[in-house]
Amino acid sequence: MVLEETLVIRGPIDSPEVLHAFREAGMPARITRTVTLEALLSAKGTIRNIKTLLKEEVERTEKLAEEYRAEEGIEEDEGAEPIELYDPFLEIAEQITGALTEFMDIYQPGDVVSADEIKEWMRPAAQEEEPPDAGRTMIHRLIAFTTLDGNDLVKIEDGRVTIQGHRDPEDLVITLPGEAIEDIDPEVIKEHGVLAEMIIISPAEYRLEFGPEAVLRAELEEVDELADDLDIDEDVYMSFREAISLKQVATTRTIEILEKHGLMTPQEVVEALRDDTAGGTEEGWSIMLDLTPEFVKGLLNDLRKIGLVRKKGGGFRMV
Repeated sequence: MVLEETLVIRGPIDSPEVLHAFREAGMPARITRTVTLEALLSAKGTIRNIKTLLKEEVERTEKLAEEYRAEEGIEEDEGAEPIELYDPFLEIAEQITGALTEFMDIYQPGDVVSADEIKEWMRPAAQEEEPPDAGRTMIHRLIAFTTLDGNDLVKIEDGRVTIQGHRDPEDLVITLPGEAIEDIDPEVIKEHGVLAEMIIISPAEYRLEFGPEAVLRAELEEVDELADDLDIDEDVYMSFREAISLKQVATTRTIEILEKHGLMTPQEVVEALRDDTAGGTEEGWSIMLDLTPEFVKGLLNDLRKIGLVRKKGGGFRMV
């Protein structure tokens, strides 16, 4: 069925709650649980080694860019943005180093502080207007604290944190996303004492399958609120939402064509949709449906199965 749609949710969910919520929103679904394999890539090494590696890669890419411009006779535009392949990760490493230094300035070996106090440190200082980089600052401090824990410099127990010791921040081992090194020669990575690490996990995956009636009756604004309440991944949901929206448009226009012309073959519907553009210059927008005969035939059959159209010979008409 071309009007069916599937929403894939990864990670643990309360299946009955999710099904109930969609049912309440007028979108009953079938749900199946599967297990998939996923590779998580990371770069692991001391902050010093990772920073050195990334700095060299920045210099190398800038040199290659200069050589390319020279060979092609391209003058460097003073206002042009520099190439930024590794700069973002280098900046992250610098920010984490700063957060580690700040933590060690505040807390001394032997100090015992509450977990709540550590959480307060992770949050940027309260201001009337939150700074634009407040979220990044909190993430960098969170990674810094995780790094301290991973290097046995803090001990977390019974809601308290004991500072075990201090070390040069750049000597601490840190883990960054694999994207930080994915385009760097493996031999170069190895020479710098950085480990390209892969962990294969098996996360749960839930497939919510919606039939034609659920797709066509979906009130997207209500479903938007539902997605927020269920904390569904935004990118996954937006792809699902767009698919439903487009299918609703295609169905609405197809029904309008059948109501206007009566009995039509799938090919005639295809041609009518191409010729009958919605909107125009006055509205400031237009929609033209350039659909394949296979899709239109499948759409008409789905509409027939749910009782909206009737098939007669090789054609279809509204009920």
